[in-house]
Amino acid sequence: MDGGLLVVLLGFALLLIARTGFRRSVEFMPWPDGLEYAAVAVNIDRGIGPVLHFGGYSYPPRYTDGYPLMLAAAYPVLGRKPERLYYATVATGLVAIAALYLLVLRIFDRPSAFIAALILAASPLFVTYSTLVMSDVPTLMVTILAALVLCYATESEQDEARRATALVLAAIFGLLAGLSIMIRPTNATMLAGLGIALAIVPPGGSLRRWRAPAIGAAGLAVFPAWQALENVRYLGAVLRSGYVFWVPEVYGRLSRTFGLRFLLGPTMPRNPHGNLVSYSFALMGLDGMLGDPGVARYILYPFGAAVFAAIGIAAALRSSKSRATRRVVWFGLGFLASLVAVYMVYFFTEIAFILPACFIVFAAAGYGAVTANRRMSELASARRRSGRDLAAMCAVFVLDLLLVVSLLAETAARLSARPEPSRMVPALSAIGNDLEPGSIVVSNVSLQFLELYLPRIGAHLVGLNSFDPGERFTDYHLARLYAKRARGWGGAVPAVVFDDGRANDAEISALANGARAGKSLYLLLAAPQSPGYAELLSSEMERLGASFNIELLRNEKVLLLYRLVPR
Repeated sequence: MDGGLLVVLLGFALLLIARTGFRRSVEFMPWPDGLEYAAVAVNIDRGIGPVLHFGGYSYPPRYTDGYPLMLAAAYPVLGRKPERLYYATVATGLVAIAALYLLVLRIFDRPSAFIAALILAASPLFVTYSTLVMSDVPTLMVTILAALVLCYATESEQDEARRATALVLAAIFGLLAGLSIMIRPTNATMLAGLGIALAIVPPGGSLRRWRAPAIGAAGLAVFPAWQALENVRYLGAVLRSGYVFWVPEVYGRLSRTFGLRFLLGPTMPRNPHGNLVSYSFALMGLDGMLGDPGVARYILYPFGAAVFAAIGIAAALRSSKSRATRRVVWFGLGFLASLVAVYMVYFFTEIAFILPACFIVFAAAGYGAVTANRRMSELASARRRSGRDLAAMCAVFVLDLLLVVSLLAETAARLSARPEPSRMVPALSAIGNDLEPGSIVVSNVSLQFLELYLPRIGAHLVGLNSFDPGERFTDYHLARLYAKRARGWGGAVPAVVFDDGRANDAEISALANGARAGKSLYLLLAAPQSPGYAELLSSEMERLGASFNIELLRNEKVLLLYRLVPR
């Protein structure tokens, strides 16, 4: 039966994922996040290392290596095609659903498992992020797997005959927890959850000895130690972050990144409510009330699921459930509380940050729904019912209705969507077929994006300018490097034709000399999306026209290819 239910759940999730569309997936949106994950994974596979590499130079990424390593492992299986990298995220989403089902089945029962997995499969944030080359869904998957292993380990610790199994499970839990931390360092807050769980449900049997905790700690240290070595190699210090390299004006001082002022004050990006309101409403399933245009109803789960989760948590902690159930519940609650506490004082609000710890909410929602409806069934069959009983029955009926309507509305919205395919990636592929190997390409498109989709021709990539207007495909990384250089940083940067509005005569001369030496010289432009940027590009084209004849070769609407011939 469980196999059939999982097939239904995974098929439902795949349907919603497919109806979401994959335009943003193949374009590695949102930038620069998805672009960095994809680039680091591809560069690991190419032997360059866990770095960004464009314009002939390598730079540390903002993110840790956890998810790029997973993507790099999948990359050969995906035919080494960057546009397929999102398949790996889809796979982790499906594994997360299956793992949640198995976890809830183990600690509660089958109906609870089905409802919990169904709520997760229909979660707007989960479905959307399952299509993106982002780490949020993968780290949720790893966290649920860690909780499942914790459950098995707790069941094994009382049986002396399963001592070896308990040791193996302790090591696996440590490895999974360490991987989760490597993917998202703030997931180290799960150690607080683990500490709370072990304090309330202390180890027994074979785990009282030193071996299992020591093995678990050793497993936990593997991936963070790996990341520490990479930090020393590429950033110069164990605890240094790529964020400090790219955005030193924000991450260079802890007081700029974290502060109590972000509880109620405005945060990025464009959040006037503050973190307390945003995260509280999201956890209650009421964030649609905040008027965010990106959240039609709710982003994590509906209000009915939040109430059922509260019922489920209370029921699980009051009941004489197994040690494994109580330990997993306390682990999840401690992790969620600790993780939310960290992000409450962070300057940037993103509900996806807390998704990994929300596994306990989805699990408890399933159990709460089953517990509440069983109680309602008992009251309905009772010969005598008090007014309080009738009120409880009505409340459960209303919650059931709210949950069902919310899930149906979200499903209908997904199924009625008409996602658009990417126009940029096919256009870039078509243009790439026309470019001669070893040619010189000047572009306003992100050089890192071009490195991923134009590797075959081995082009020498040059930035058109050092300005990033924030349009879909313009170069965030190049603009940040030039901003760093303007503040005194002395590292190497890829060449640009226009820097801070001024023509780089030396680079223009070098381009002309390269073309005269027989290299094909092209200008590749992403069509501007704003009048101001269109005016800037027009001005730069005019100034290039003083040194080159500009011939339009292809117009793909979103992408234009010109040949530059020295005058």
